[in-house]
Amino acid sequence: MIFTCEEHIDIAIDEYVDETEQAPDIAPMDNNEKQCSFCEKKAVYVVGN
Repeated sequence: MIFTCEEHIDIAIDEYVDETEQAPDIAPMDNNEKQCSFCEKKAVYVVGN
C-alpha cells in the first residue's frame, strides 16, 4: 500500500502499476495519521490493497 497526498496521487498510481502491472484500488484515508510516502504532508489516499 502506498499512502499519498493530493499532490502525489499520480506518482503513487504509476509506481503501483509499474510494480504490479495491475490497476490499483484507490481509497480515501479514514484517519489522517499517516504521512505521504513522497513528502511531509498528511496522506489523504491509500493506493493498493
